[in-house]
Amino acid sequence: MTNDLDHWVADLAAASTDHQLDRLEAAIGRDIANRRREARALKTLAPVRLGAVGVALAMGVTAGSAAAMAAMKAPHSPGPFAVAQLAPSTLLEGAR
Repeated sequence: MTNDLDHWVADLAAASTDHQLDRLEAAIGRDIANRRREARALKTLAPVRLGAVGVALAMGVTAGSAAAMAAMKAPHSPGPFAVAQLAPSTLLEGAR
């Protein structure tokens, strides 16, 4: 492998391009125009997106507070060992 920079540059100059460069400027211009159009669309839809987030937040807070209120109003279940004081062993011990 040679380190001759002039040789490498000459090889590069002799190589054919894989696409024509005369249409490159037009393609870049189209890409820039497309990006500007997309940026304008995003800027236009920003209030709609913000409104959707606000509605979702309000719905979540409403549903969460309704669930919390329902949990506070529901009667407390004593659990599976609530009838343990009626077991025969506890009744016998209580008779002493």
